[in-house]
Amino acid sequence: MRRWLDLSPDGRVAQARVTASSAAPSLLALGQKLFAIFRSIRVIAALVALLCASSGASEPERIGFGIRSSGLAGTGAATADDYEATYANPAGLAWARHRRLTLGYVMGEFDLALDGASRSMEGTYGILLGADLPLPLGGPLQDRLALGLGFYLPTGVINRARAPLPDKPWLPLLDSTTQTVSVMVSGALRLTDRLGIGGGVLALAALEGVIRLQADAAGHTTSQSEQQLITDFSPILGARLDLTSALHLGATFRGASQSRYHTVIEGKLGNSVPFALPAFSIQGTSQYDPLQALLESAYQRGHWLFAAQLTYKHWSAYVHPNQPATAGATPPPPPEFHDTVVPRAALEWQHDGKRVHWRARGGYFFEWSPTPDAGPTRTLIDASQHVIALGGELNVESRHAPFRVELFFQWHQLQPNERVRGGFGVGGLSASVELK
Repeated sequence: MRRWLDLSPDGRVAQARVTASSAAPSLLALGQKLFAIFRSIRVIAALVALLCASSGASEPERIGFGIRSSGLAGTGAATADDYEATYANPAGLAWARHRRLTLGYVMGEFDLALDGASRSMEGTYGILLGADLPLPLGGPLQDRLALGLGFYLPTGVINRARAPLPDKPWLPLLDSTTQTVSVMVSGALRLTDRLGIGGGVLALAALEGVIRLQADAAGHTTSQSEQQLITDFSPILGARLDLTSALHLGATFRGASQSRYHTVIEGKLGNSVPFALPAFSIQGTSQYDPLQALLESAYQRGHWLFAAQLTYKHWSAYVHPNQPATAGATPPPPPEFHDTVVPRAALEWQHDGKRVHWRARGGYFFEWSPTPDAGPTRTLIDASQHVIALGGELNVESRHAPFRVELFFQWHQLQPNERVRGGFGVGGLSASVELK
């Protein structure tokens, strides 16, 4: 028996082939062909695993997007005026005055236990990129239009998907979270000196494809794989109003976003085997963020900035992340998630020198779990979280290249229940350079 993989010029597997000697007895030949099919399916499963972890939330949804926002416990809808506004509130980009590029890194590790046993989970590691691009227009549009770009790039993968067995308990909102590329593009217009509006999209990578098992003229079993990375878009809309020079309001709407995977396995083996293979479908959701609407206020008094936010999350629209593999198979039970409201509070101390500016910040939010309970029969397990955030910033002015350095740390403490307990820490840092 001979086995090999054919590679396309870009290194992807284009074809897997298994052949068997036709001189063997017919029963042995049938067994070899069935074994070949089994091996082909194993190759397919490996390919899908390589290309595509469970249905976790995105990095912006779970932690906040950007170093400052994460250090402020996910607030920023009323104050962000740089690349972070692409997620926090696109309208804030209308207050951007300088072109700036940002490079950052986010990392995190988990320490969780499920059903009394330690839960091994892959850490979170990703690159953060941002750009603030106020448009240099004159006349009535001077200092009123701006664009922003934001990228979260998990190291080593574009998109990941893992489908546990239906009866196996798991943590769909925590397992291998933030393992999908997130891209945000936004624009903003300042209608008056105090009012701005903005909009943009959040783009997530998704995977679609087909794998064909077929027999060639010699009776050899082959498999061909065609996989495509596609994009799922969801809107982000916002408005910001400065009631006074000290009091700011921000409102943001985010549409539901999801990263799906769907690979169909077709068996077209003709008379190579004495039965017909059904079509298999490997499909589900690798990442899901619910529809959200939030309102935030921020108040500046002296060296201190206070921010408070309420975020509504439409988790009741969440569907089971794993779908049946064959037509007519029993679908998984509905998750029965409920909608939640997340309160956030943060403060920031500011010190402005002649050329050096310091910021120290911190905050808290309570992430209410959308799962109805953690009973012994449930397989989709989650827990509410108490989250403490800390951060800092150093901003240095220079005639040649003004720069900014920021860092943050968050600790997510799960509110223990009868199934899950523990916590996880996430931190990050970034450097920004102003472009003259």
